[in-house]
Amino acid sequence: MIAYRISNSLNCSMAALALALVTSSPAQAQQVERNDSGLDEIVVTAEKREENLQNVPIAVTAMTGETLTATGISNVEDLQFFVPGVSITNDSMAIINIRGIGTSAFGVATDPSTTVHYDGVYIARPTTSYQDMFDVERIEVLRGPQGVLFGRNSAGGTLNIVSKMPSRELSGTLGVTVGNYDKRTLSGTISGPLNDVARARFTLIKNDRAGIYRDVVTGRRYQNEDNFAGRMTLALEPADNLEIILRADASKDRETGYPSIRGSYPAAFAAAGATIPTRRNDVAFDTPPRYDVDAWGVSSTIGYETDAVALKSITAWRQSKVVQVLDVDATDLFLRNIEFFERSRTFTQELQLLSNGDGALRWIVGAFYLNEKGKDEIRILEPGRALAIPESNTTNAFALFGQATYEIAERARLTAGLRYSYEKKDFAFQVQMNGAQADAGRTSASWTAWTPKFGIDYDLTEDVMAYVSATRGFKSGGFQLGDGKPFLPEYLWSYEVGLKSTLLDRRLRANLSAFYYDYTNLQVVQYINGVASTTNAGQATVKGLEVELMAKPTERLSLSSTLAWLDARYDVYFDQGTSLEGNRLPNAPEWNLTFGAEYSAPLGRLGELVLRADVAWRDAAFFKPNNDPRYAGTGTTLLNGRIAWQPGDKKWEVALYGRNLTNTRYASYKAVGTDVTGVSNPDLPLTVYGEPRQYGIQLRHFF
Repeated sequence: MIAYRISNSLNCSMAALALALVTSSPAQAQQVERNDSGLDEIVVTAEKREENLQNVPIAVTAMTGETLTATGISNVEDLQFFVPGVSITNDSMAIINIRGIGTSAFGVATDPSTTVHYDGVYIARPTTSYQDMFDVERIEVLRGPQGVLFGRNSAGGTLNIVSKMPSRELSGTLGVTVGNYDKRTLSGTISGPLNDVARARFTLIKNDRAGIYRDVVTGRRYQNEDNFAGRMTLALEPADNLEIILRADASKDRETGYPSIRGSYPAAFAAAGATIPTRRNDVAFDTPPRYDVDAWGVSSTIGYETDAVALKSITAWRQSKVVQVLDVDATDLFLRNIEFFERSRTFTQELQLLSNGDGALRWIVGAFYLNEKGKDEIRILEPGRALAIPESNTTNAFALFGQATYEIAERARLTAGLRYSYEKKDFAFQVQMNGAQADAGRTSASWTAWTPKFGIDYDLTEDVMAYVSATRGFKSGGFQLGDGKPFLPEYLWSYEVGLKSTLLDRRLRANLSAFYYDYTNLQVVQYINGVASTTNAGQATVKGLEVELMAKPTERLSLSSTLAWLDARYDVYFDQGTSLEGNRLPNAPEWNLTFGAEYSAPLGRLGELVLRADVAWRDAAFFKPNNDPRYAGTGTTLLNGRIAWQPGDKKWEVALYGRNLTNTRYASYKAVGTDVTGVSNPDLPLTVYGEPRQYGIQLRHFF
């Protein structure tokens, strides 16, 4: 949360893995070939071109929009319970950790260690990455550094979100959801041809939900949902080999965010006149929490193809505004409040030239440019003291990249790629105390990096492919909040081996990967007297194993499972003079495990009933580098379910859904609280909790 960043064996046979776990990843992406007796083919764009998932030598999990609906995934944060190796904090800003790689640093002069791409467009600000996903064709989670093709700051990996394209025939969807906590969601999509050249798609969604927590003093409710979003896509095909895709999207969120909950109230709080909540979902704040996000963007994707090559241009402009207000002491006493404001404008341009055809050599070359102008201000308000730190930053980033894959033998392919990145940041800041300027400064810095990739993949059989790769990742440096001191870029070398297989007449898909990271200059957040500063840890080692299985034992039954083991630890890191060697990295649970089952029951003339259940378990994780047990989550099990009925004509769907059916209360984040004088006290942690049990009914009409 922004406020608190301030204040055994790979030698096991695939058959043994199948018996151990019984199924595959929850992933199902774009279905291009239907086989009722087996699993559908999955097509992804993990290497900037459409390929069968099983032919891509990268650890990728892909999920369609329908799978997202069936599993209850509505935003980025939900993915951590279904994708191996992913952990995402639930504090309004999406802090995405993939295989232990992520950062809690914030501000316009810092960048995330894992990235989000939406329809090929890089999303620069993590404060706008958390918004609800709607009208999604698929989402691809690429695990491991994507230093060549996705490049900028993709040291840990990237989330590649693809929205639905306009259809060639008139179609649409209307949806209504009603649930507990006064949940109300309305959505609508219409898509189809405008003429022989143009197709269009329009989507709107309005989502409201009452807050989970009640302020016992004011009656206000917090942790609500109040968002409105829309997207327009126009696809033009003026010639057989030319396609132009124009997109515009906008979203408006007016929410309270996720409030921090006190675990205890020492007697001094009651003596000072504080209201002490007595029920689980009761709180008392002197300042109502607030989290407003306005974001919009436009983009154009122009593709031109010949028999030999394909040329693509992706141009985008995005703008966002964020306002966040937090009651840091989490009481109705005025002890410490924080206000945060952020504005960002980003222009990106990417050019790609790809080979076409089925020759022995496949290649891609390209260039990328980014210009981002951002301003933010943080205000720390205490009795008799008002500290304000406004800052601004301009980032210019440029990159050239290329990658080639050559079939060196009938079953073997060799891949080599390289990216050159240049980044320059111009930073300015002020420090104001009670309205008077106390400090100010300007500075700039630039960084360059070469990030190569080497790999080889080999078809052991027609249905089993093995791969090994070495890849370097890079994340640019930045500047400290309030003093402008620079911190260094971080670098990561990844070494990975993997196996992808489709077995038993396409009834079983089994993928596994094992990896080892050499991670240097990690950007970490240290807290001194409750104020955050970003510095570099010396080195860390990350290693792990991931298994994804999917099985379709009968035409109507699908089973899925994932397993991930992660060991992410500091090798060299001193926090205020204390060595943290051997400590686990934050937000890096050692184990996570998921199981899912879906059964389609025929009802004759009445249509079809689809029953689905998913259970996800995540191991405990620390939220702080010092591994203080007071700031650790616990092992968490979540159970989701859905029962959907469709009549024979498939024009309607009525579904009952439930999420977190056991009403498990789990910590999504923990931060240092304050004592009754407003001084930070690590003995008084605050907790941000995940979503409680939710259930409701969904009605969808397809035409």
